[in-house]
Amino acid sequence: MSEQVQENDGEELEDTLLEFFGKGGTFKDLKDMSDDAMEAIYSVAYNLYQGGKYDEAQKVFQFLCFYDHFNRKYFLGLGACQQMMKQYEQAIEIFTFATVLDADDPRGMLYIGDCHLAMGDKDKAKGCYETAIEWGAGQAAYADELKRAENMLENIAS
Repeated sequence: MSEQVQENDGEELEDTLLEFFGKGGTFKDLKDMSDDAMEAIYSVAYNLYQGGKYDEAQKVFQFLCFYDHFNRKYFLGLGACQQMMKQYEQAIEIFTFATVLDADDPRGMLYIGDCHLAMGDKDKAKGCYETAIEWGAGQAAYADELKRAENMLENIAS
């Protein structure tokens, strides 16, 4: 009898969690972590990255991505770590997810282009840079990234 009750409790919990995540919930919400706490953890990851400690930073970014799978900033950080560790294919996957979260942000596509270029695929890199320019057109917030994409296209053409 107690096994059946536990099984039903497990099914109810599973249903509740599926509903929660299905409505856009995150582990951050589930664990009631504040935005300030997440930002503090992000600062740690960012500082590790800036200090060249990519493996350590990657672990912290993975935590952040797990707890808030809707924040593209966390995925851009994780992808950047992988890119710096020359794990280009994994970085491309992560940057691709970041572009799914916000296709108006050209940075993920720009970084995907960088990964393709690092792997020697100039054609794919060119397509990525062109797409980044298209996505960021008219957005002053991404002026530096767009200029870099234009420069990369010029360098590929040379």
